[in-house]
Amino acid sequence: MKFNWEGTCESCGCTVLLSAYGDGPWQDTSCPACHCPVGLMDPLSVSVTTERLLLRSKAEVNGGDYSLAIVIGAIAVESFLTRLFLKLKGMTHYATTFNLPSPVQEEDWEKEYPRSGGFTGPADFVSKNITGMPFDDFVRKNNLAMAIMARFPAAQVSAKQYFQDELFKLRNRIVHWGYVNSTEVEALRCHDLAVSIVSILREMDKIKYGA
Repeated sequence: MKFNWEGTCESCGCTVLLSAYGDGPWQDTSCPACHCPVGLMDPLSVSVTTERLLLRSKAEVNGGDYSLAIVIGAIAVESFLTRLFLKLKGMTHYATTFNLPSPVQEEDWEKEYPRSGGFTGPADFVSKNITGMPFDDFVRKNNLAMAIMARFPAAQVSAKQYFQDELFKLRNRIVHWGYVNSTEVEALRCHDLAVSIVSILREMDKIKYGA
């Protein structure tokens, strides 16, 4: 998958576009106006793929491909959930063996990850493993998560069910029912929801590991 990043040249203020493919490095370029070199590094993250997918989701919204933006936003959330669980397993493994996990070990750990339950099942699974409490309980007890959820008054009863209904049901409508008439309003909202979920998951990681 191709990822684009649009930024500003620090030397002259001209718009600069960089690209990356898959999980490969961003391709260095130069400013089209002043020819100064321009490069980009990914942020430190549990899942660089997630960070790139969120960029791509927003780009699809801006480009008018609203259904694709919703699907990519949901994939970004699922990617972060999975990688956060694998990070926990990897850190536990390293603490006892002083060895990084092999791809084969990660494949075995993936079998523990729930493959059903939409968002609510995996969200509770990961939250319980990382924080010792279900997703909704973590949200209610964490100030940052509460501040995020304050923007969604309809989510007062259950944050995880709200995310399931407002993001993942729309994703399922596209992927499983072939619905391709999503609106800009829906896509913008789903992108916002994806960013909000990932922000809550980042907070779990920060509390667990102080990162």
